[in-house]
Amino acid sequence: MMRRTVLGAGAAVLLTAAWGGGVAGAASVKAPSIRLTIILATHADGGASIDARLPSLSRLLKSEPFAHYNVFTLLDRKQFPLEAGKAVTYPLVNGRNVEVTLGSVSTGDAGEQRYQLEAHIGEPGKAAYLKGLQVTLSANQPFYVGGQSYQGGTLFLELALVL
Repeated sequence: MMRRTVLGAGAAVLLTAAWGGGVAGAASVKAPSIRLTIILATHADGGASIDARLPSLSRLLKSEPFAHYNVFTLLDRKQFPLEAGKAVTYPLVNGRNVEVTLGSVSTGDAGEQRYQLEAHIGEPGKAAYLKGLQVTLSANQPFYVGGQSYQGGTLFLELALVL
């Protein structure tokens, strides 16, 4: 798998994690959903703490930008069905909204299905925080968008396409 970091609007960060399962053959392709996990990352004296509901996050702690934090708390986790071209919008804890749209589906070099997603973060009546981020990934391969200040820390959104 690939590891990417993109710095964008403000300190928005995309990190495609170095794991993820492929999709079964085309005959068994199911309708995809998006799983959204909202994580608060902070730095505190006294050692690291990772919410037990975030077991895969420990693999990223030495990677930027996660290396700057030592306390990770799960704030919310939701899953929504995706349809090509139809945006899914969800309100974030800081008053902004995240919007995710499924674009095209292609076949990767190894024959696995690859999904193009587009994400936007905005606040009603204000300029977009993240105008648009496009990523192509396999099923169950999370990517992260972060950089929004919240309660003395930083919000990270983990988005994963699941079947």
